[in-house]
Amino acid sequence: MKKIAIVAASAVLALALTGCNKAGGSSAKKGGSSKAALEAAANGDYSKLKVQKDPATKKAYDFGGLEVVIFDWWSGTETPAPANKAQEDQLAYRTYLEETYNFKCVQRGDGWSEHPTEVANYCITGADDARIFIIDGRSAIPGYTQGLWADVSKVPGIDWTDKKWNKAVNNVIPGYTFAASDPEPRACIYFNKRILKENGYDPDEPYNLQRDGKWSWATFEEMLANLTKDTDNDGVIDQYGLAGFNSETLIPALLGNGTSLVKVDSNGKYQLNFDDPKLIESLNFARDLFSKYQIPQGEGANWDYFKSDFMNGKAAFYDNQQYDSNANGMLQDMKDDWGMVCWPSKEPGKSFTTNTDNMNVIPAFYSQDKVNKIMKIYDLWTDPVPGYDDPEAWKESYYTNFRDARAVDETMQMMRDNNIGFIEWLLPNFNNNYSRISWDWYAGTQVAPQQSLEGIKNELQSYLDDINK
Repeated sequence: MKKIAIVAASAVLALALTGCNKAGGSSAKKGGSSKAALEAAANGDYSKLKVQKDPATKKAYDFGGLEVVIFDWWSGTETPAPANKAQEDQLAYRTYLEETYNFKCVQRGDGWSEHPTEVANYCITGADDARIFIIDGRSAIPGYTQGLWADVSKVPGIDWTDKKWNKAVNNVIPGYTFAASDPEPRACIYFNKRILKENGYDPDEPYNLQRDGKWSWATFEEMLANLTKDTDNDGVIDQYGLAGFNSETLIPALLGNGTSLVKVDSNGKYQLNFDDPKLIESLNFARDLFSKYQIPQGEGANWDYFKSDFMNGKAAFYDNQQYDSNANGMLQDMKDDWGMVCWPSKEPGKSFTTNTDNMNVIPAFYSQDKVNKIMKIYDLWTDPVPGYDDPEAWKESYYTNFRDARAVDETMQMMRDNNIGFIEWLLPNFNNNYSRISWDWYAGTQVAPQQSLEGIKNELQSYLDDINK
């Protein structure tokens, strides 16, 4: 258990070095289809494509109608209708694959809080259906140490060198975790263009600063200070710079200064990083953002009041994650115009996003034959659609989610190119401690960072001692 945890952390650190993953060749190309067949497929006619063959039988794959359900915590119980041409083409191609190879694959979800328990219970008790679970740091190492994940490294017919595989995810627990995906953007900052314009800014000022390499802690805080004000001169601040959540502010603040709560020493052991001056500097910066510019929680308001406050135009900036701009995200209903930029680093011109890519696992209680089938179905289902092999093709599915193209062409591109991973999200009992450190600021008290760290030091050290055994 202790050894695999170290491997996992090393893989997460490598995320910072991953760039834009270009789409690999589709199964159509790997199958040796002719140029004419590929051209026809790019135009939606898949009938001429050469089918893939099972290396065991030398015949075309036939999965006997097996239905694979990919379980996450956000998809719900129905498959949404395609929202753009790229999604329409993906649905058409996947339908072709399902009919050609006689399988079905759908993605469904339960809830975020109950997901780890649901995964563990299913993998321990067993069942007759066929599932792939999407998991995160709450389940990865605990499930591995209990022997809940199947080894997929030797499944026949899988080309693990294909560029479609997310190498960082595949290496979190080598042989057990996998994903066919580009790095997923996470932390970001949204801004209200109306508020910026009414306060004398170019409504695209954050974009311009980011483009010109001037987006930094200093320029961000300068804008926050100018936008936090009493607009009607009644002595009460009624417009705020920031509407954010404490942990979503703290994590990027640390990573943007090259620091973290934990470090890995030369022996591969985890050590607390509390003596790093950069850590204290970053904690002070994050605390200042909340104490000076954050819109306060009204009496009786829900914990996530800041979301509706930004939606209703009460704050200029909102920091959370990129999923808020997805087709089913909350920002689709926002009245004011908005944009999205990366989180700034302390130094200008080093915009980034956090990376905590989800992982896929297959339950270990399945027979090897069933594991082989499930894995190959996933391999087929996740192949690029013919005609969308261009490295820029990923943009098509994002354009309709945003109010402007710069969010995709500039910000999303930077987010894909500059993903920074952090150790703590994979360590049991660690990830939630970001929130514990910053909760005092969020609640309005001014606890010094050193005091916050001292309050959790012994507890965190005990976790590390257990991992390092």
